[in-house]
Amino acid sequence: MDLVTQHSCEIYTSTCCNWDFKGIAVRRIVTAALAEIALLGLAAPALAQSADPAAAQTVNWTVTADPADAVKQGGKVTLTLHGEVADGWHVYSLKQLPNGPTPLRVILDQNAVAVANGAPVGSPATKIHDQGFNLDTQFYSHAFTVALPLQVGAHSAGGSQQIPVSVRFQTCNDRVCQPPKIVHLTAAVSITE
Repeated sequence: MDLVTQHSCEIYTSTCCNWDFKGIAVRRIVTAALAEIALLGLAAPALAQSADPAAAQTVNWTVTADPADAVKQGGKVTLTLHGEVADGWHVYSLKQLPNGPTPLRVILDQNAVAVANGAPVGSPATKIHDQGFNLDTQFYSHAFTVALPLQVGAHSAGGSQQIPVSVRFQTCNDRVCQPPKIVHLTAAVSITE
């Protein structure tokens, strides 16, 4: 009993933890250790979520219309989507081989303002042989654009209008690919008669 002494311990009660180890109150040490474990247990899910590459925001999207002002009914307008890819990630481009990554898709959503007037055209993409797919792929790893030509309806309502567009894309880094995502954007245009 030189090393450990028990003071007024009642078995199976909370007062049973008043142990001294060479003058150190074991109860205080155990309580502090349990508190740290509890805090780490609460923080671990938050740390795991922020480290989850599938949840990472990998592309910032914006869309503009050209011209944005004074588009005549029946006239032409081009939506330009601007993508800014996070460092270390890449977005697969519009053209991909079968059985490869999910290609970038720009889709004009149903609306009463305009219809598609041609296929989307992307800025030049980087071409490489992707070991993950064992195929030649094309992707964007920094800023890029995709232009979507449109025809404004001859009977579209005048004034300020919104043109909705959806973008489906897949991003990867050197270790993991995210599941394909879809974002919805709108471009403002002013229709004149």
